[in-house]
Amino acid sequence: MDVIDRIKKIGERWFLTEPLLFAVYCSHEFCENNSLNVAMRTGNRKVEIAPKFLDKVTDIVLTEFLKIEMFRILLKHPYQRQPPFALKPLLTRASNATIADVYEVPLIVKNQMSGTDLDLPCGRCFEEYYNLLKEMAVPIFERRERQNNGADNSGLQNKGEDFPSDSQSKSSQKVGSEQDQNGESRLQSRSTQSSGEKSGLQNGEGQSGGFQGSNFRDTQGKSDTQNERDAQISELWDEDESACCDINGFIEIAEASNNWGSIPGKLQGIIKASMKVDMDYRKMLSQFKTSVISSKRRLTRMRPNRRFGFNAMGSRYELSTNLLIAVDVSGSVTDKSLQFFFSVINRLFKYGVEKLDVLQFDAKIQSEPEPLKKACKTVQIMGRGGTNFQPAADYYCAHTEYDGLIYFTDGYAPPPKFNTKRPIDVLWVLCGKSSYEENAKWIKKLKRNRVTYIPKSE
Repeated sequence: MDVIDRIKKIGERWFLTEPLLFAVYCSHEFCENNSLNVAMRTGNRKVEIAPKFLDKVTDIVLTEFLKIEMFRILLKHPYQRQPPFALKPLLTRASNATIADVYEVPLIVKNQMSGTDLDLPCGRCFEEYYNLLKEMAVPIFERRERQNNGADNSGLQNKGEDFPSDSQSKSSQKVGSEQDQNGESRLQSRSTQSSGEKSGLQNGEGQSGGFQGSNFRDTQGKSDTQNERDAQISELWDEDESACCDINGFIEIAEASNNWGSIPGKLQGIIKASMKVDMDYRKMLSQFKTSVISSKRRLTRMRPNRRFGFNAMGSRYELSTNLLIAVDVSGSVTDKSLQFFFSVINRLFKYGVEKLDVLQFDAKIQSEPEPLKKACKTVQIMGRGGTNFQPAADYYCAHTEYDGLIYFTDGYAPPPKFNTKRPIDVLWVLCGKSSYEENAKWIKKLKRNRVTYIPKSE
């Protein structure tokens, strides 16, 4: 019996014993992907598995791996709550830390979840763990940059990993504090698992099985390889409001019937709390504003660095920015949607934005950019002409005074190309859920482009 068939058997058992996990299980497609260097990952409404790592594990271990991915989905980590342009390895570790904080993960599975071995505080949410991990990674990035510039960092040469989560020093610090009742350390128990000894699971069915290979075990001193694995786990994670709505529906049914299966109380609590995280167009627009303004970072010798004093340059942020709004006036956008869009933009971008210009386009640019207040009164739908996003993209790339671009459209046109070497920030606001479902996929493939939509019912 192959891994997919065994997972189907697990799903059949969940039908009677784990109604919430079964609902999530049925909402995703399962497929094999032997190119993965990890056992399992989720995203894009599918669960990808690597049989080469899971063929030899017992059904109990396989069930635990599957549960972890179902918990990720219930917490909506693959579909929501991600910082703009987040570091993928840190997303994985923050998700692992969140789950391990409220669920007793068996040791054989926990060993493969990087981030769970760090000395992180308990009771934090996904976003807080991500920020903590990012703070831990920043000094190392700065040290590497100083090394590349020829600075004298002799005392830091042995700390050159990209991220500190799986370094040998972290492991060695934990050995002395993780003593079992029999006086044997957990590190010793990990090393004997590959030879077939029992793990923390019942009846000895937690043997390392398919994890004896170096792909999982030999990670000390190879942080680059571990980062690649962690990045693979969260590679498919992206904002998906439709998936979040479906998941919230499953949670509401479980809460109404008080039928959570074996999900522990602490995990139930954070699953319920995740329903309150609203990632609608308002929050997406706010995130866009924050990311554009915060990207205007300037290095200065007049301000000390918070970690290295005057030996390194400090930072100064200019809290003003210039935005260009490209409005589709081809006729596919209604006057009501246009008026509501301008109202939201005027409210959210009132402070911190020095210049806010509106550019009208359909198949070509129809007018020179004008201030938002004037555009609110003068922009009119011009007809059922064709739509071409490229002219607005070219204008944005050619005018470097603009720090970000917002498209307001229905999305029905060929993808544009941003012909510039400078970093760009582009947000697409689509006028309706149907437009979002049909066009969000190709927009997300564009580098540093994000997408949301305004419901037509607004």
